[in-house]
Amino acid sequence: MGMHFSKSFIKRDLYSAKYRRRELNEVRTLFDLSDKNNFTIDDQTWNDLIMDEVFDELDRTYSAEGEAVLYKMLRNPIMNEDELKKRGGIIDLFKKDVDLIVNLRKIFYEMIYDKKNSLISMINEVLPTSKLKYYIYCTLSVLPVFLIAISVILNNPKFMIILMLEVFVNMYIYEKEHERIDIKGLLYLSDLIEASKKISNIRNSELSPYTIKLKNLLSKLEIINRSIFLLRIINAFGGVFQIFAIPFLIEERTYYRTSNHLLKRRNEILELYNLVGELDALTSISIYENSNKGEYTNPRFVKRTTLKIVDGIHPLIKKPVPNSIEFSGKGVVLTGTNMSGKSTFLRMISINILLAQTFNFALAQEYEGCFFNVVSSISPKDDIMNGKSYYLAEAESILRILKASENKIPVFCVIDEIFRGTNPLERISSSAEILNYINIRKAICIVATHDRELLDMLKGKYDFYYFSEDVNIKTGLNFDYKIKKGISKTRNAIKLLEYIGYPKEIIQNSYKRIEQIKGFI
Repeated sequence: MGMHFSKSFIKRDLYSAKYRRRELNEVRTLFDLSDKNNFTIDDQTWNDLIMDEVFDELDRTYSAEGEAVLYKMLRNPIMNEDELKKRGGIIDLFKKDVDLIVNLRKIFYEMIYDKKNSLISMINEVLPTSKLKYYIYCTLSVLPVFLIAISVILNNPKFMIILMLEVFVNMYIYEKEHERIDIKGLLYLSDLIEASKKISNIRNSELSPYTIKLKNLLSKLEIINRSIFLLRIINAFGGVFQIFAIPFLIEERTYYRTSNHLLKRRNEILELYNLVGELDALTSISIYENSNKGEYTNPRFVKRTTLKIVDGIHPLIKKPVPNSIEFSGKGVVLTGTNMSGKSTFLRMISINILLAQTFNFALAQEYEGCFFNVVSSISPKDDIMNGKSYYLAEAESILRILKASENKIPVFCVIDEIFRGTNPLERISSSAEILNYINIRKAICIVATHDRELLDMLKGKYDFYYFSEDVNIKTGLNFDYKIKKGISKTRNAIKLLEYIGYPKEIIQNSYKRIEQIKGFI
């Protein structure tokens, strides 16, 4: 059973950072088993935007349910303004009502933390069911009592020997069934039901859509709750009573008595899990917003394919430099030297779109745009390449963007160094055609590149912006991380080699070779 903590402790803990090692392979179990749609953030986009770390930054949840649902929400942006504003309204409620959020978080804090998502795994696996086993185990469970009674009545110690044999049989059954059945999953389900009861008793009119649903689900799950109540008792106080459960096969009888009900009520259990998890996730977001007052805004959504961000910042940068940009009718080509801030800027925009369409806030002073399907191709990962050439992996990655641009919802696509894995002639020509193809559809594309020839091909069709810096041999790199209108005219690759200590011969000859190439061109 969960531990109990005072409301004053929960209140003090509201704005403390959550330092906990998250097993994201377990956290994402709910998402992996859930239905996907055309706008679900795929693994490459998620990895490109470093969303695991963004999830860590946003996550102030207490329960495994909250973690799992928060992750699932971030992977599934909303494409309906009314639905999004309803979610934003609940977040605003939590921001304003401290007593309400403390009451809820006390319940979440006292829940058992299901580190491996055993409950979700249990109800999504093929549950072993057997009425015959249930009846056999019921019979075997009463035999010890019967043998003790008859031994006392007849005063015959032989029955005690039979009792010992019967206990060994039950212990053998326990060992075998322990590998097959999921008692932990049942315990977590019992804990979820108890937490849901507490939440459903909270009186708040704005929370009533949740409490009404919870009460309805709990009424359907009451028979399961009664069946597993004994498990909570024997597993209380660190499981000191569990030793008494083995001879009487309490866990095994409970499981096989309950398994048919679990199969019938699988959808209700999942809905209960999602509702409780959603409340925990939304309290987490409300705390995040209150911790970042003055740095976020509520988005304005418009019908036309456009995006405007004023003083947008990246959630993972401790001292971020705000940047503004407006896309209207054209995509953007971003140039600039190495490490000047291009990739961070690409991610900043994309992440803010996801936050706006998931939780109705953006880390900016102003955000206005339509609903977007976010798809990126920043850098194919090793697991995505899976033995393919870099070029083939990137070609397939960009094909995702082209297919997404065929849907009704506009695509916001981010491409970093398009087709860097092939020869310049084919790279530039195919890149220009792809970017023109995207630009005439319902899409906004932002692409970072070093190819000057590509810029000439895209004049009049894309707007140009750049980042710049100063490389000084004595003071090193000096970045301002501010986006500027136009095309970068500086290069810093050779200066960087000189700064980190490459031989002077290489540096001098590199500069000479540049002049030779310029003369040849």
